[in-house]
Amino acid sequence: MVTAPTLLELQRGFADAMLDRGGDLAQWVVGAALTPAARLQVYSNAIASTQIETLCATYPAVRALVGEAFFEAAAMRYRLHHPSARGNLQTFGGAFAAFLATMPEAAALAYLPDVAQLEWLRQQSALAAEASPLAPATLDDTLSLPVRLHPSLHLLTSAHPVLTIWRYATAPEGARLQLDGRGEQVALWRDGNEVAMAALDAASFTCIATLIDTRDLETAHVAALAIDATFDLAVCLRSLLTHQLIVTG
Repeated sequence: MVTAPTLLELQRGFADAMLDRGGDLAQWVVGAALTPAARLQVYSNAIASTQIETLCATYPAVRALVGEAFFEAAAMRYRLHHPSARGNLQTFGGAFAAFLATMPEAAALAYLPDVAQLEWLRQQSALAAEASPLAPATLDDTLSLPVRLHPSLHLLTSAHPVLTIWRYATAPEGARLQLDGRGEQVALWRDGNEVAMAALDAASFTCIATLIDTRDLETAHVAALAIDATFDLAVCLRSLLTHQLIVTG
């Protein structure tokens, strides 16, 4: 006599079936005009399609760079290695950049994982919490405060011109992309309903990164000056204020 599985065993069996891990769940499935295996395949196909569409929406530049067929194959492989642990798919693509770095088929595109990481940070900026920008004030007033930066502000440093590649992939102008071997350091933040991005010089990048970590202006200033002795802290702060990236609290 076969013992009926518990609810937890059924749930685990269903998850295994959705990820093509085998199992004997089919014997407990009512096919309703389909075989039990075919009924399970309907659900498996629907879940796979939804997850692939989620990755397509998150990584349009990566998709444009590698082509639809390659991207779909990579997405199918990714979902089996990194199954979603939540019903909300907003976190589903978080390991995609690292996964691309392990794919031998993508090895010729050394910049691809960094482009993917840029796109992931775009999503994080879009979904970040709200915060009230600091009211327009003099720089002297700002300098007296611990500096808190907007939660949507993210930074990425890459050995590749990642922002240039992203812009080319999402809005190609016909001319072949020419890479000069130089990397880029990029800031991303939410500007209204859009995500803004800008390449930064090394000293400004270091200053902002240090502010994110410490909120201490003196520490950030010293770190930036170590990169560039001519660094102007006031210019950097004015830019952050202009973009409403210094916030209260």
